[in-house]
Amino acid sequence: MYCVLQNLHPVNSFPAFASFSTLPIYFGTAIFAFEGIGIILPIQNKMKHPEEFGPWNGVLNTGMVLVTVLYMTIGFYGYLRFGDGVASVITLSLPQDQILYQVVKLMFAVAIFVSYAIQLYVPVEIMWPFFQRKVFYRIPEPWAKHIYRTLLVIFTFGVAAAVPDIGLFVSLVGAVSSSMLALIIPPILEMVTYWPDHYGVCMWRITKNIIILVTGLVGFTTGTYVSFHDIVEAFSNPNSNNN
Repeated sequence: MYCVLQNLHPVNSFPAFASFSTLPIYFGTAIFAFEGIGIILPIQNKMKHPEEFGPWNGVLNTGMVLVTVLYMTIGFYGYLRFGDGVASVITLSLPQDQILYQVVKLMFAVAIFVSYAIQLYVPVEIMWPFFQRKVFYRIPEPWAKHIYRTLLVIFTFGVAAAVPDIGLFVSLVGAVSSSMLALIIPPILEMVTYWPDHYGVCMWRITKNIIILVTGLVGFTTGTYVSFHDIVEAFSNPNSNNN
């Protein structure tokens, strides 16, 4: 914040809206940033008072409001500070020759390091039985789990490092997996659960779910196509990518 609030450009020096062609990339990035459905239930299950998770002023809504304000603040002022030249990861736009900003990057790396286990908790638990039976069945379980988790981290790191622009990779993951988990599967499950007589007055529940489902499908299709297209272009013209 200290950096992005300095030497701001005037608001009217930038267009109020970008072109419609950038919306699919934005959709994928935004849904990736906000989608955390994979860790919602595990966090609730581990809470001392799980009933405090869901109310309007509970853990979930409070956390989402704080995250939204933080994202909007950094995004708005970061763009005013760096303009169109801002990197996909804003820490890459920070000055390289000042110790303060190097410390910020180090803290950012530490934050990713300590939170990676939380993000991988659900995938590890889901995929481990299969790999235990098919791959690591000859290795003692404690060692097998350590090897499995290490390889999973190395694989995800390698995929992220291989993409020339991490922003495109984030958008692709958001459009494919995050939109599926947050906007496509949940409304389908709710419609099936309440079928056929519990959709409420004027079938408001099915109307809501159809709107969410269509939004998710449109974002999934356009976001995936545009992200793949831009990633292919980034690989074809690596010199044009400076991020």
